Amino acid sequence: MAGCDAASQGPMNPDVVSAIGRLRSAGVLTDGPATLFDRVARRQLVSLRFELRVLLYVGVLLLTSGVGGLVAAHHHEIGRLTIAGGIGLAAFACLACVIQTGLPFSWHAVESRHVAFEYVLLLGLLLLAADLAYVEVQFGALGPDWPYHLLVVGALYLAAAYRWDSRTVLGLALTTLAAWRGISLGLVHGGSGLDEARLRADGLLLGVLYLAAAALSVRLARKGHFEDVFANAGLLLLLGALVSGALEDRAMWTAWLVALVAVAGLVAWLALRLGRSLYFAQAVVAAYVGLLRLLFERPGSRSLAFLLAALLGAAGLVVVTAAHRRMRER
Repeated sequence: MAGCDAASQGPMNPDVVSAIGRLRSAGVLTDGPATLFDRVARRQLVSLRFELRVLLYVGVLLLTSGVGGLVAAHHHEIGRLTIAGGIGLAAFACLACVIQTGLPFSWHAVESRHVAFEYVLLLGLLLLAADLAYVEVQFGALGPDWPYHLLVVGALYLAAAYRWDSRTVLGLALTTLAAWRGISLGLVHGGSGLDEARLRADGLLLGVLYLAAAALSVRLARKGHFEDVFANAGLLLLLGALVSGALEDRAMWTAWLVALVAVAGLVAWLALRLGRSLYFAQAVVAAYVGLLRLLFERPGSRSLAFLLAALLGAAGLVVVTAAHRRMRER
């Protein structure tokens, strides 16, 4: 556990301190665990794991951004082959470290040996993706089919997420796969504009697939802790597609709105049963945004519409807060 001595972090919990002393006297706790728990209860040991993870994540982003800046500024001086080889070598070094230090594969949660492990993995994968993108741009390996580069990268991310049990990489994989579908559609209809109906259909389909993957992960006990990553990505796509139809489809917006409210209601009900406050909040926000179309579509005073929108938003905030408290109290 990452931590530091911090006696001034706050008051100790005297009840817990005395309970630990009794458990130690009774022989329930040995000296090692009892000393550790006692320091935590006295606020002498504070975890820095979250802060370290944030710093490592920011470090990965800064490093990858720095590589991009270096390539852009000195592209002609360094040379294409040298750049491609250098980035590939750095990616290989990171991934080799991950392969060497990673624990064996398991369908259950795997605790990494050190806090930096996941971020070395993330850095290696981002560098590998950057290298593939650079090769594609400079040498045109896939030609007009270059969007399949995103499919390959998304598949690599997905495989790495399962092999090394990384929820961060899984989220990156799902985002990349969704981007692949969007960019592919944009290129198909490049000259005539994006086919919004097809894009919504793909969003709905991909959202349902992600939600099905979330349910199967739990039901089959195959990386069940990936459930919230799959589910949140799926809900964003599913509810986003329904909101888009309710707001932008002039001919069928009523049908889209009815579908949106029905799906949002179902999601909110399931979220309450499962104790998932983030799912509940997404459902409420999506329903609120869709209902704005109903408020502003009807003829009448704009001032009244804005007032009703504000009241509806305040009511939604109260509902989300109350639901969150209820779930925490269970």
